[in-house]
Amino acid sequence: MNKKEILLSKAEDAQRVYDYLVEELKIDDLYPTTFIVNEEAEKELKTNYLKENPFPHVIAFALAKLRKKAVNRLFEEEKVLQTPVIAAVLSLCSNVATSIGKLRGDQVEDTHIYSDISYAGLQAIRLYMANYKGNKAFKKSRMNSAIRVDNAINGSFYKYKTLDGRYVSFHTYYQSQQEKLVKALSLKKESKKFNLMSTKSDIKYLNKVVKEKESYALEELAFDCGACACVLRSREEWENTEVGKAVVNMPLIRFSETKGEKKDFGKANSRGPLSGIKVLDLTHIIAGPACSRILAEYGADVLLVRRGKFVDQEQAMLELDGWAGKNSIQLDFNDPVQLARVKELIKEADVITYSYQNGCMDKFGLSLEEIRKINPNVIYANLMCFSDSVWKDRPGWAPLAEDITGLSVRNGSLEHPVNLNGVPLDYIPGFILALGTLLAIEKRIKDGTVSIVTTSLTKGAMLLHDATDLCSKKEKPSDRTQLSTTPIKEEFVKTRVYVQSETLGSIGFPSPATYNTTYHNLKQNMPFTDGKEGFSQE
Repeated sequence: MNKKEILLSKAEDAQRVYDYLVEELKIDDLYPTTFIVNEEAEKELKTNYLKENPFPHVIAFALAKLRKKAVNRLFEEEKVLQTPVIAAVLSLCSNVATSIGKLRGDQVEDTHIYSDISYAGLQAIRLYMANYKGNKAFKKSRMNSAIRVDNAINGSFYKYKTLDGRYVSFHTYYQSQQEKLVKALSLKKESKKFNLMSTKSDIKYLNKVVKEKESYALEELAFDCGACACVLRSREEWENTEVGKAVVNMPLIRFSETKGEKKDFGKANSRGPLSGIKVLDLTHIIAGPACSRILAEYGADVLLVRRGKFVDQEQAMLELDGWAGKNSIQLDFNDPVQLARVKELIKEADVITYSYQNGCMDKFGLSLEEIRKINPNVIYANLMCFSDSVWKDRPGWAPLAEDITGLSVRNGSLEHPVNLNGVPLDYIPGFILALGTLLAIEKRIKDGTVSIVTTSLTKGAMLLHDATDLCSKKEKPSDRTQLSTTPIKEEFVKTRVYVQSETLGSIGFPSPATYNTTYHNLKQNMPFTDGKEGFSQE
């Protein structure tokens, strides 16, 4: 197929996935939605993988290489569908946000929602495409983060063959996790000395170490020490495990509902349909922040909690994109005064988003049960790796979810597994959680229902399997949505939206995938503000 045919095929698949999700989630208040194929988007995106590269020297080269590969793959066929799933989920987020606006008194009758297929694909590679100019200390933090994370222990890029002929991948994106794994493996090299510059020799060393160990023993060793690794499985192998069976049998989004107080948020203001709705963001890295970023785009007052200054964040490379549209506050939960402050914010919040390892916050009195005691009416949106399965307390990352559920094998083979384009198993589950949270907000406004909203990285992986199977049948989509090859004037024409941050300088966040004719000024909601004391008081 040529490029146009490929994009048209993805757009038709987006229609099919949209239909599937509407029926699966029982969404009945829908607005006209069109998926756009614009061939000019290819030129814009491809000329931007080299431009606006924030790093010097070898790091700039490494990022440019990642960008080039990732952007080129946006215009190729997908063995495992991810672009159509992103387009469908984000279009439905826009639909539900519009319904919330309607409940709050906005005139939405003429709303039309557009999703550009190329820009939908861009959402999975946002991590690589974000740009930054400004504060030198932050630039150093991001560079150090990139050097530290991109090493031979990074399972996103490197798989190792074991004694029994299987492949394993290691996932340790925090230095503390990597230190635990290095110690558990008895490696004769300090954790901090594994980095981008030593990758070539480190791969040889790890190959030698891993080929002397059994695959499943390595998987258990990694989880037991507080890090994580996985044996690469086919889909069939995954679905025959105890945890795989549990995940397959769970809904895409689980809503645990109780009757609460009906809340009138009043008339929405110019920020959008979620204006005035307070979201306390207890998430990190990519997937959780991707959820709360969508809420921020539609006007929610999102307050992101971090322990240290944003200039010094350990995962500055992986996290920057997730800060779009948010205010931030620095709180150390080990300090009783600051812990008391977060509990005050919980009382004030309408929504809490959470994506740390299950049980991580319990020692601070911030378990789900304790949070619901503090604020019985708060919507709790929870993202984990393995859902509410026997592995619910285990840590996990997006590339691990690809490897363990069979996506990497499906995208390649057991002998040559290939991860998907970008980090879709971060962004897609984050967007799914955003959709679930929007549905929960809608219910809260309608009848006072208070929800615990749960999804997971591995459930997102199963959606990609199911969507790929569904679309392979090539059944005709319903008339719920339309296709168009006519661009929307002045939309989907720039790779990045630039915003100013007093602390960090100028930030170029990748452009969104949807355009809503009623809420068409959502780009105004993308600035990031550090060092706040609480929710904004607009």
